[in-house]
Amino acid sequence: MRPRPWSILLWVLLVSTAATGRETRQGTVLVAGEPGGAPPVLYVAARLSTLVDFEGLLEPQVALTPELSERVGVFPVGARALVVVPVRDLARGERVLLPVTGRTGDGEPRTVTLALVTRQDEVDLQAQVSLVQHEPSGPDAAEQGGVGTVAGMLLASHEAGAGPGLALVTPDKKETLMQVGGVRGWIASVLRMERRSLFVTVAIENKVLASPPWRLARVRLEAGCRDGRTGSEIPLPVFRTSAVPGSMEQRHTFATLLPEGAECLSLTLEEDGLRTLHLEDWRLPP
Repeated sequence: MRPRPWSILLWVLLVSTAATGRETRQGTVLVAGEPGGAPPVLYVAARLSTLVDFEGLLEPQVALTPELSERVGVFPVGARALVVVPVRDLARGERVLLPVTGRTGDGEPRTVTLALVTRQDEVDLQAQVSLVQHEPSGPDAAEQGGVGTVAGMLLASHEAGAGPGLALVTPDKKETLMQVGGVRGWIASVLRMERRSLFVTVAIENKVLASPPWRLARVRLEAGCRDGRTGSEIPLPVFRTSAVPGSMEQRHTFATLLPEGAECLSLTLEEDGLRTLHLEDWRLPP
């Protein structure tokens, strides 16, 4: 991951000590820009600051309407981040759409819409917005492009009829099976490189024809056993997906850097709805 400006680190330190009464989240990735997809959902709470880091969108900004400005504050932090601070909690079931405009590394204008929601049990203190089909650019493009290439190769290795795949660990499906509301998912493969880089490919399929198609909106990949996490890990520097809207089967590859000595992996996949796939503390292969 690219270094963060000191101002962002200071902001995270300050707001991370302010959240009480809710489970706080850092390192959640919002999946934005999927064709036909709903706006990704950001969990916010009154007077708590949520830092939103955009991957591939420079100079993000929000033009608040007079009505919105009375309900939420939005402040730029660095070259690719915003801080969102609601004045008060949103009503139960309410969504506030927040259009964010910016430019890509090539200078092309782009707009990403976030849906703000208040939950009584959870709040995002820090989240990353990952743009679907985004190609990395800028000073870290070579490094990220290399990681993205590996992620793309992993996806290709799982295609039907593909030739011999990479040297991957493929867990027994029963070990990692997650099911909810006619949808099931499992870890299809795990690749570790240099003991730090971790690539996880997840398969998801609809088992009930009448069930609505899965639309990934939020993902959280936590490396390390729960009792050993410090809360400071910022996972998922890269997100790649082969999801096709409306498809009965889809795969996603996630990449992260493992903290030293990490032995477990937890995975949470959320859609824009009530269904959540969750795998807790799965033991990583050596």
